Amino acid sequence: MDIQEIFMIRPDLENIPEHPLPESFKLRSYHKGDEENWFQIYKAADHYNKIYSAMFKEYFGADEVKLGRRQFYICDKDERAIATATSWYNDDYHGESLGRVHWVAVHPDYQGNGLAKPLISNVLTRLKDLGHKRCYLRTLSVRTPAICLYLSFGFKPDIRTEADKEVWRKIGQRLNHPEIKSI
Repeated sequence: MDIQEIFMIRPDLENIPEHPLPESFKLRSYHKGDEENWFQIYKAADHYNKIYSAMFKEYFGADEVKLGRRQFYICDKDERAIATATSWYNDDYHGESLGRVHWVAVHPDYQGNGLAKPLISNVLTRLKDLGHKRCYLRTLSVRTPAICLYLSFGFKPDIRTEADKEVWRKIGQRLNHPEIKSI
C-alpha cells in the first residue's frame, strides 16, 4: 500500500464530542521529564516514522510552561504514561494561524481500551480554551483507524491539489464514510 502524508481540518471548535476516560486511567498534563515518556510511547506505537530521542525538542522545544498547557498524557493505574497528544499550533498553515492536533499515540499494549477518543476530546477542548477557532492535523494515508477517529470528531479532508484528491479517493475506496465517499 502506498503511504502518503495527508492533512485534515476541523472547520471550527464547536460541539466537540465528549468521551469519558475509562476508570482505571488518568489524564494529566506534561511534567518535566516527560520527553522520555513521549519517546517510549512513540517508539512502540509508530511503525511509519523514524522515531529518535531528539525529536521531542525538535518538535516542541523546551518551554515547560507551554508544554504544561498544551501536552497531555494518559497514565495507567501505576502512573505510567501510556498515551499522549498535544494541542499545538501553526502560525502559518497555508497563510492562516491554526491550532494543531499533534503527535497522537497510544502505546500498543493499551490500544483498544477506549483511550484515543478521550485524548482527542481533551486536546480539542484545550485548543478551543487557548483561543483557537479551527484546527488541523497531519497523518498518513495508511492509518485507517486514525482517519476514522478524526472523521468522527468532525475533521474533513484538507484537499488543496489534484494529488491530494487522488490520495483521498484511494482512502475513500477503503472506507465507507460519507465525508470521503464522494471525493
